[in-house]
Amino acid sequence: MNLIVKGIFVLTVLALVIFFPASAESATVRIDSVEASPGESFSVGLWLADNTDELSAMTIPLKYNNPYLTLDSVSFAGTILTSGFSGVIDLNPEGQSLRISYIISDFTTPLPTITTSQGLLATLHFTLGQGASPDLIAIDSIYRDSIIYFDGSEIHFWTRVEFSDQTGTYVIYPGFTPGAVNVMIATDINDELDNLLPTSFELAQNYPNPFNPSTSIDYSLPRAGYISLKVFNVIGQEVATLYEGFQTAGNHRVEFQASTKPSGIYFYRLTHQDGSETKKMLLVK
Repeated sequence: MNLIVKGIFVLTVLALVIFFPASAESATVRIDSVEASPGESFSVGLWLADNTDELSAMTIPLKYNNPYLTLDSVSFAGTILTSGFSGVIDLNPEGQSLRISYIISDFTTPLPTITTSQGLLATLHFTLGQGASPDLIAIDSIYRDSIIYFDGSEIHFWTRVEFSDQTGTYVIYPGFTPGAVNVMIATDINDELDNLLPTSFELAQNYPNPFNPSTSIDYSLPRAGYISLKVFNVIGQEVATLYEGFQTAGNHRVEFQASTKPSGIYFYRLTHQDGSETKKMLLVK
């Protein structure tokens, strides 16, 4: 399929949201978080997880706003890309953005589909410039609404992460978890601190316990990454999010303020890239 046809197909996928029904998230797209030093070249994975649909197209617009971060290439090696599909990469180096798309390369009946529940979608290869200073550089999705006016009508063209179902006429909005590049500057002091970092993920027992109305929760991260720390009641309902996002390696502490919560047993769960850990606590008023 030539580039013009591919471009038309991608634009068609993007326009589906205007003309066809859409559903809320039924899958998740996730980007790895990594540590890098100035002058280093490294790779970041783009992943699909929890997919339950048959997909005939994907479009994933991304941004990485930092003058010292350069996208060298994007690879589909080792990905879930199957026969009947092509991987399309639309790069905008000046705007530090790109779009990764899976489109049908061989139109047959029925349409070919991607049915895998999880796997690698693409690998992004970056270089971090020598002048970079310690920073946390987000690699995130683009979510933008562009409005044009035609014949007195307002038309919305969305730029966002979208999938298409097996018919090609139903748009699916997957969830999205951004990644980050944690810029590390090697110094003698940092080398000494590295020796003091935790060697494993650990979720400590809250203190005090029982408590009223607040308690402290400590946890340890041996490496930087995306984590979430949430509190649930005894029937599994989420009652609080104590932290969610990218966090550096080391020892951390958060406070759970429960002045508006009823007495009883609660569970707090730390979710990280290698799994999750859960502990119990008791609120007594």
